[in-house]
Amino acid sequence: MVVQSTMLAVPAAIAPALAVVENLLGPGVLSGVLAAAILAVGLFSTSSTLASFANLLRPLFILALAAPALWIALQVVPIPFRGLGNQIWATASAALHQPLADRFSVDVRETILALSHYNLVLAVALVTAVVSLDKQRAAQVLYVLVSITAVICIFSIWRNNNPSGSWLAEQVWTGSTAAALGVLLSTAMAIRAVDQLRRPRRSPRSPTGPLAILSCAILSLIVSVVAIALCSGSAALIAVLLGVTSILTVVAIRKWFFGLWGRAGVLATATMLFVASFTFIPINRNADLTIALSTQTRAATERMLQDAHPIGTGAGTFIALLPIYGDVGMAAMREQPTAAAAVAVEMGRTFLCGLLIVTVISACILFRRALSRNHAYLYPAVGAGGSVSLIILAFAENSLFDLWTSLLVAAVYGLAFAQSLSGTIRDLESVELRQLTQESSDRTTAAQRTSPAIFASPWTLTRIALTMIGLLLAAQAAWMVSQSWPFGDRPSIATVAGSNEAWTSALQSSRENVATATARLKSDKATDPQNTGRSADLNALSAVLEYSPLRGDVWLRLAALSKRHPAAYDTTSLLKMSYYTAPNALDLIPLRLSVALSTDAAIKEPELRDLIRRDLKVAVTGQTALGPAIAAAYQSASADGRALAESSISELDPSYVQKLRPRGP
Repeated sequence: MVVQSTMLAVPAAIAPALAVVENLLGPGVLSGVLAAAILAVGLFSTSSTLASFANLLRPLFILALAAPALWIALQVVPIPFRGLGNQIWATASAALHQPLADRFSVDVRETILALSHYNLVLAVALVTAVVSLDKQRAAQVLYVLVSITAVICIFSIWRNNNPSGSWLAEQVWTGSTAAALGVLLSTAMAIRAVDQLRRPRRSPRSPTGPLAILSCAILSLIVSVVAIALCSGSAALIAVLLGVTSILTVVAIRKWFFGLWGRAGVLATATMLFVASFTFIPINRNADLTIALSTQTRAATERMLQDAHPIGTGAGTFIALLPIYGDVGMAAMREQPTAAAAVAVEMGRTFLCGLLIVTVISACILFRRALSRNHAYLYPAVGAGGSVSLIILAFAENSLFDLWTSLLVAAVYGLAFAQSLSGTIRDLESVELRQLTQESSDRTTAAQRTSPAIFASPWTLTRIALTMIGLLLAAQAAWMVSQSWPFGDRPSIATVAGSNEAWTSALQSSRENVATATARLKSDKATDPQNTGRSADLNALSAVLEYSPLRGDVWLRLAALSKRHPAAYDTTSLLKMSYYTAPNALDLIPLRLSVALSTDAAIKEPELRDLIRRDLKVAVTGQTALGPAIAAAYQSASADGRALAESSISELDPSYVQKLRPRGP
């Protein structure tokens, strides 16, 4: 029992610490811990526990859990037929002069990381379900989850009151999902303590335990409500209200309203509260349904939703698409979509509809099972209330897909489904009795019959399945920890900004030619992290683009270095790809203008001339901070490049041209 309780406590304790890590190390270590937990469950759990767990895994339930992984695999697998995948692969193949397989996903790296994220969520749900099969351990899991949500809410309140606090405060989650689950879990914990106080005790014992639990539940409830009130909007408050209403509906039906008419009356009252509560939510009727409840900036998200593919652009690729659909300067104020909008863009609207249907069905199943349980009815009731709240929060904000928030959601569902079935112990004892009877009756032919019987037993199949899942998670952990992604950090626009400064300082220090400036840029550590030579630099950048073709910053770096290797790549084509994949990235404008104005082939290209004029217009009219970089790019430009820059800038500000021209002695 102690070992199985530790299986959940260890991942729950390290998840918040590892969630703030932005590279592969944190999720990789967490994958290893969860792999060890699942292997321990599969190898050391009793047959009765595994058979009880097998009763939860119905065929449709297994299909619902496997469907997201299969859908993500479909997005990332190469398509044998040309033209069916995203058009970016054909365009990137032409620019790199390499055959690239078509895929639905526009970023293989992000999609694989999203798949590993889902594997972590699934592993937490499985471990929590196995641990929570026992009623006493289920109560311990409930207390652990309430404690985690209370700590998250305290940090959220702290950051709200200290916006310029320490590094830890800046990394703390500020969404509403954890606080909403905290309210639901605290409510269930308080009701459970009240039931224990009202329940007749068989042996004389002090009520100090239930009173202490009730006090802790009330304190956690207060902290969670305060966190929602301070850090969230009206939609989150309504979501929490409806979730609590679902739990109280179960309690009311079980305690006071028996029979068909009593249940019908309570359900009708709850339905009226559901409908009336939506009148208090500000709904944008002119926006897409997936962002109608959002109060944040959503211009880029609306453009993505208009171009949404039925199968999606790949799980986790919203950040990769943002530089294309975002407005000028969007990288500095990264747009946050709602969870529903992100699913519609990345996985397709068909997947979103299926996910909503599965969530609603799960809520109904848990609600019905909560009415059929005796003392453990609060656990499935929390799952039903959580489903109601999460559906509303998915259309209002984006915190649902944060790493440790999604792990918390998985733990809640694992707890809810583990305690949703009644009479599991009796079923397990009957299964073991049948196995013992069958083994004793066929001792003479045991060598021929026991092996098929063993492999046909539910607990043996469950043990094998858990062991395989644990091995897969261990392989995922080893891969994530050992994997090195060149230029892999997604906030690499800041890294490119460092390259721009190196380029500008090189040009301002002396009027050196473009080849020398390119060599100096290549030697900078931000652009050449491995310092393995020019060919290695080109190969490393090309390798990144073969799996992440929407990296506008990498296209620009490759264009800058390709000027030293004109036979390897066409600088004009690489510049076009940089404009296509990051047209509004302000941090890329200095380096992009430096390369474009010094490349005669780019100046002669009509499409690139228009794109260069657009960059000059943005830099001259609205971005005074780019002035020194524009002057440096002008001084290093070719004759045709200077002529284009002068003609474009003179139309906007004639006096600005005089500032660019070098002054005599």
